[in-house]
Amino acid sequence: MSRDRGRRAAGGRSAGGTLGAVALAVGAVCIAVVAAWPIYETTQLWVVAGVAAATALVVVWLGTTLRWGGFTLVALVLAFVALVLPVATPHVLGSRPDVWGILRGLGDALAAVALGWKQLLTLTLPVGSYQTVLVPFFLLVFVVVAASTALARGGRRAAVSAALPLLALVLFGTVFGSSAVSAPLSLGPLTVAAPRETGIWIGALAAAAAWMVWTAGRDRRDALKRGRIARTAAPAGGAGIGAVRRSALVRGGSAVLVAAIAVTVGAVAAPALAGSTRAVPRDSIDPEIVVREQVSPLAEYRSLKRDDALTSELFRVEGSGALPGRLRIAVLDGYDGVDFFVGDPTGTGRFTRFPSGSRVTEPAKISVRIGPGYAGVWVPLASPLAAPPQFRGERAAELADSFYVNRDTGAAVAVPTAAGLKDGDAFTATVSAAPDAVLAAEPASPQPLIDREAFPQLTRWLEMQGVSPSANGLETAIAALRARGYLSHSLTDGDGENAWLTDAGGDAPTAFVSSPGGHSTARIEQLFSQLIEQQEAAGDRAPDAELVAAIGDDEQFAAAAALVARALGYESRVVIGVRLGQENAGVPGVPACAEVCEGRHVAAWIEAKGADGVWAPLDVSPQTEVPPLLVQKGEQLPEFPTTPEERDASESDPPVGSSNDNGAAEDEPERPAGEGVWPTVRTALLLGAAAALVALAALFIPLVKRLRRRARARQPLPELRALGAWNELLDAYTDTGHRPRVDGSRSDTVAELADAGLSPERGAWIAATVDQAVYAREGVADETAEQLWVTVREHIRERNAQVGFWGRLRSQYWLGSFLPPATARHRPRTSPRPEGASS
Repeated sequence: MSRDRGRRAAGGRSAGGTLGAVALAVGAVCIAVVAAWPIYETTQLWVVAGVAAATALVVVWLGTTLRWGGFTLVALVLAFVALVLPVATPHVLGSRPDVWGILRGLGDALAAVALGWKQLLTLTLPVGSYQTVLVPFFLLVFVVVAASTALARGGRRAAVSAALPLLALVLFGTVFGSSAVSAPLSLGPLTVAAPRETGIWIGALAAAAAWMVWTAGRDRRDALKRGRIARTAAPAGGAGIGAVRRSALVRGGSAVLVAAIAVTVGAVAAPALAGSTRAVPRDSIDPEIVVREQVSPLAEYRSLKRDDALTSELFRVEGSGALPGRLRIAVLDGYDGVDFFVGDPTGTGRFTRFPSGSRVTEPAKISVRIGPGYAGVWVPLASPLAAPPQFRGERAAELADSFYVNRDTGAAVAVPTAAGLKDGDAFTATVSAAPDAVLAAEPASPQPLIDREAFPQLTRWLEMQGVSPSANGLETAIAALRARGYLSHSLTDGDGENAWLTDAGGDAPTAFVSSPGGHSTARIEQLFSQLIEQQEAAGDRAPDAELVAAIGDDEQFAAAAALVARALGYESRVVIGVRLGQENAGVPGVPACAEVCEGRHVAAWIEAKGADGVWAPLDVSPQTEVPPLLVQKGEQLPEFPTTPEERDASESDPPVGSSNDNGAAEDEPERPAGEGVWPTVRTALLLGAAAALVALAALFIPLVKRLRRRARARQPLPELRALGAWNELLDAYTDTGHRPRVDGSRSDTVAELADAGLSPERGAWIAATVDQAVYAREGVADETAEQLWVTVREHIRERNAQVGFWGRLRSQYWLGSFLPPATARHRPRTSPRPEGASS
C-alpha cells in the first residue's frame, strides 16, 4: 500500500513538473519576444523562440523521463546544431546553396554563438534577420528553457528556482537594446517613466516570485491532501482540513504580496533611475574613436591640390547604367571655430553597422575600386544606400565586418584598421541616382543657428545683401559669395604647388592670387571683411565683377556658406566628395570625373536642410574668370582693366588645417549656474541605486533562509513543526559543507551525521521524535515539538561554532539547501521486516 502511494505521489510530482515546465516554456517564448522586439522588430522572432523552446522542452523531458543522464546534454547540443541553420539563419538555405555553401553557412552560424553578441552591439537597430544576428537569441531561449525544464522536473527544491532563468531573457533585451527608453506614460497624476521597460521587468519578477511561492508549497499541499484522506474518519480531521485551507490562503496571499512588492519597487525605482536614455554596452562599441582620430577631411582638402596628389588615382567608378551625380566621401556637421568635423555622436548621428538599407528612387549599381592615391577610413558612396555594399578582394570579409554608416549624414567608413581603405580594396553597391533635392522654402528654425555676435563680419555682410531667411535668400547669398570670390589653392605658386594652375586648362584662374589655408572663425571673418571693404569702396550698385575680393577655394567657401546657411536658420553640413560625369559636369576649377577620380576632382560643397527635413546640396566653389581688383572708396575701375604684375611671395604655406588667426582665442561661453549639478546628482543617485541593489542581493539569500526557518517553526500542527525542525537540521549541515544522504531512514542519517559532530544520543532522540510525529497515529505534543526545535537550534549553534567564521559566512550564502538532494551510490542495508507487518 505504501509503495502504491509512493508511486502515485511520484507520478503526481512528475505530472506537476511537466505541466510546470510547459507553462515556463510558454512564458519564456512570450517574455523573450517582448523583451527582444525592439532589437529585431521581425515576426521571425516568434518562430525562432517557439522552435527553440519546444525543442529544448522535449529533449530535456525525454532525458529526465528515460534517464539519459549525461547524454541529455549531448542531445541538446546535437539538436541545437541541427536547428540553428534552418531556424536562425534561413536565408542560407533560401538561396539553394550547394553542400559547401551549407557547410559554410553552418560554420558562420556556429561562430555566431561566440561572435554574434558583438555583432548585435554594433548593428543599427532594428537588426531584423540580418546575417546571423538571430543565433544569439535562438541560443538564449534554447538554454533558458532547457534549464527551466530541468529544474521544474528535478524535485521540489530545484523546482522553486525554475523560473529564475527566465530573467535572463529580460536582461538580454536590456543589455543589447537601445540606450533610448520608451516615453513616459501619464495615468492621471501618476507618471510612469520608461513604462515598457519597467513593465517587462515588473512582470517577469512578479511571475518568478509567484512561481517560487506556489512551487515551494506544492509537495506540502500534496502531503496534507493525502493526510486529510487518511484521517477522514478521525475526529481531528476537521482541524487538518482547516490547516490545509489556512496554509493555502497564507501561500496565496504570500504570492500576491511578493508580486505587489515587485510592482511597487519597480514603479518607485523607475522614475528615479530612468531618463530619456540609459547606458548600455552598445554605446561603448563604436568606430567613433577611429573617426575622431582622423584629421578633418576639410582641413586636408588642400593637400589633394598639391602637385604630387593632383593627378594621383584615388579610385575608379564604374556603373552599368546611370550614375549618381555625386559621390560623398566625408560629411562634416560639427564646427568648433577651427575645423569642420564629424559632429557629436551622442545624438542620432552615430556610425553603426548597416544590416539593411531602404528602397531608393532611381537605383543605380556602381563599382568602386580604391587606387594607390587614396588613404583613410572614408568610403566613397552616394546616399542613400539600398543595401549593404558587397566588398571584393583579399580583405572582403574584413571590410564587410568593419563597415559602418552614419544614418543621419549618410557618410560611411570602413575600419578594418585605423588606416582604413588601401589600394586594391573594391566594392559594389546599389545607390540612388536621383537628381539633387530642392532646398525647402522655409528654414528649419525661425532663429539663427549660430551666435551672430561671434561672427560680426558675416552678419554685417548678410545685412548688406538684404537677403531674407528663405531658400531664395540663401541661394542669393551663396551665389553672391561665389561670384565675388576667386579660386586659389595655395599660398604661393612655387614648385610643388602650382600644377593646379596649368592642369585646370580653360578653367584655370586668370591670374594667381595668394590664399592662406584654414577655415577657422578668424579666417572666415577675414574673408567677409574683404568682401565688405570692397563693396563699401565700389558702392552697393557695383556689378559682381567689381566686388571680387574674397580669395580661397572650396575649403574656405564651404565653411563660409555653411555658416551663412546657419545664420539664416537652415541646418547645414560640409560634404567632401567628387562630381561624376564629364569634366564640364563639374564647376570651374574643379572638374568632374568620368571613370578615374584623382585629387583634382575632389570638391567640397554644402548640404542645407529646411523645414521639410530634406538635405539639398549647394555648390560653393568660387569663380576663376575675374581676379580681384582692390579699389579705394569712390574710385571708378577702368573699363578694360589690366592684370597686375604678380609678386613672389616669401611666406610659407601653414600646416594643413591651421589658420592665420592673429587674434586671441575666443573665450568659452560661461556655463549657466547649476548646469553641472544634475549630472553629479544623477551619478550619485545611480551609484546609490547600484549600492542598494548590491546590498539587496547580499541580504536576499540570508533573508530567505531566515523566513524559511521561521515558517517551519510556526507551522500550526506540532507534527509539521517537528518535520520542519528535521529539515532545518539537514539544511544546516548541507550549507556548512556536509550534505547527508536522504535515501535511508532517519536513523541512518543521524548515524552519518555523527561523523560530522552530531551527538549519537541527541541524534537518536531527534530521529525517534520526528519518526513518531510522522508515523504515529497520536503524533506528538506541542511541548515535544518545541523541545525538538530548542535541541535543533542548540546543535546548529554548536555546528556553526565548529566551522568557524568563514564557514558560517559561507553557510549564509550557500544555496545547497535549495537544490535537489543528492542520491547515494548504494542504498543502505535495512533490517528485515518483522513477520506480520503490514505493507
